[in-house]
Amino acid sequence: MELERPQNVACPYDEQYVTDVVIVGCGFAGLNAAVSAREAGAEVLVIDKGKPGYSGLSPWPSSFRWFDPERGDDADAFRQAMMQGGDYLSNLNWYNKWIKESKGIYVRLTEWGILAQYPKASEAGDFYEREDFVGYRETFDKFDRRKKWIAVLNRYEIPYLEHTMVTDLLMGENKEKNPDPDKDRPGDGNRLESGIAGVLAVHTQSGKMITVRAKAVVLATGGGSFKPTGYPTGGNTFDGEFMAWQAGLPITGKEFEDFHNTPASAPGNVFLDNHWQYLENIWLCGGDITAENARTYAAGKGNAMVLDKVRKSVYGMPDADGSEIQDVRNAFFTRRGGSAVYETDPEEVRSGKMSTPVAASLLAGAATGMCCHLTSGVFCGLDDEDGATAVPGLYVAGDGIHATSPSGAAYPCGVGFTSCFTSIDGSHAGAAAGKYAEAAVLQAVSEETVNELKEAFLAPLKRERGFDPNWARDVLHATMAPYWVSTAKTEATLKAALTQVEYMRDHVIPRLCAASSHDLRLCAEMRHKILSAELKLRAGLMREESRGTHYRSDIPYRVDEDYLCYILQEKTADGSIMADKVPVPDAFAGDITLPYDKRYVYYFPGEPEAKGFTPPPSGFGGKRQGDAK
Repeated sequence: MELERPQNVACPYDEQYVTDVVIVGCGFAGLNAAVSAREAGAEVLVIDKGKPGYSGLSPWPSSFRWFDPERGDDADAFRQAMMQGGDYLSNLNWYNKWIKESKGIYVRLTEWGILAQYPKASEAGDFYEREDFVGYRETFDKFDRRKKWIAVLNRYEIPYLEHTMVTDLLMGENKEKNPDPDKDRPGDGNRLESGIAGVLAVHTQSGKMITVRAKAVVLATGGGSFKPTGYPTGGNTFDGEFMAWQAGLPITGKEFEDFHNTPASAPGNVFLDNHWQYLENIWLCGGDITAENARTYAAGKGNAMVLDKVRKSVYGMPDADGSEIQDVRNAFFTRRGGSAVYETDPEEVRSGKMSTPVAASLLAGAATGMCCHLTSGVFCGLDDEDGATAVPGLYVAGDGIHATSPSGAAYPCGVGFTSCFTSIDGSHAGAAAGKYAEAAVLQAVSEETVNELKEAFLAPLKRERGFDPNWARDVLHATMAPYWVSTAKTEATLKAALTQVEYMRDHVIPRLCAASSHDLRLCAEMRHKILSAELKLRAGLMREESRGTHYRSDIPYRVDEDYLCYILQEKTADGSIMADKVPVPDAFAGDITLPYDKRYVYYFPGEPEAKGFTPPPSGFGGKRQGDAK
């Protein structure tokens, strides 16, 4: 039976707002940005496409890691693991910010109640055995971290609009040349620069358009996926990336793939291996990297998050009937992400994750299109400290939209890093936006411009024939999901997929149809996804090597002389794509004089053979025993 289309409802919000700073998205980055902007003295308005605390990936983090020298954490050891495990693309400037500020963020989130610890399902009675999800949730409802988001906003008197999607950035119409063209920020120094004047948004439940005039905007919109299968990224659809692209900003990190898996027996079942993760508290992690184990720690993460995924794509995977359970309650602490002194020190709260067993995730591609955490988004320059873009008054913060790249080409830092780091990132962006707004004035934007943007957004409602955005989404997913496009790439497969994406860009997206405001949202999201797919494929073609979570089976080795760099893509004046490389500083690149077979901590299938050396033991390169022939 075909489901009835959702009907529009009345909008509870006004048509126009005026404020100092708009925060778009309210996850870990957005919440911290909002509070920091408010503490800087700015009037703040938060706009969330879902509901603060419940949208994007903020409901789903399983863990939280911070650096604590008082507990014996080793900054140099962690730095070594980050550099080696991230294949020498890790931005050590942002890593140093995490070292200095993560404990303060831990204290802040703890005080807000977001990191409250309470019994896990397997330790709180028989909830786990009976699969009593509702009973467990109701018993510990007062600890639910998702509710704390709105409590924090209310505490700081920050108003918010929920179920409201920002569709466009409003640019000021008094343009002037960039006053500092030599500053190390991306973008053409001769380009006419116009500052932020606000945003245009739509209340997705009613279709009502909302105009917000503002002096500054922080995009904390997260990343996205084309169609989630097994990982809950449905609300993340590259919205901020698309708006930044339209504003002429450079995007980087698109070639590095997400590493999450899904149960092979039920690849589309998000709930199967995420249910307790959603209901339980955030596990506190850290303390497991030492000078003695830094290299092996990075190698282990590379094996688990990169090579395991690649091997299964190249050689196939064992049969799975759904009975496999991931139970690492007694696993070594590197796997759990906990402190090794936890068992003997009652004051150590960093117990690590996964005390409640879940279905094993074995199959790659749980969030097709999602990039590796923290690598992708707007590139703000190597001197970036606060997510300030080349557009005056526009800031970016958080996973998938601000390309800080502290973890480089992979995710070697271990569980819990992203939720902590994005909180730091958001705090910086919010404070900078608040300071900017203090000295700025509202820029002019004409009613004619606003009306043109509204008409463009509403155009799918007026088409009498065309394509359904749900169908277009499925076609895009089918194009991008195959392992020869997403995991074990070649020039031929990337070009073939790019041909399909370009056709959809030119012939499908302009003909998307909508019957309701809900459909309008889907049409806009498809525009964003198509752009993201094109950028991802072009970046994969341009990086003619394998590095981190970017594996080219036709070039299964690193090429340090050409690709110790970030690949940037930028929209030109005629709408085409211009690509460039930004070399990493020498301090990020490690010891480039080391022999090839000693420089990296893991090697790809085919890499030892191509480079002429014997692969290391323990399967960190090529086939392992039991791989398909």
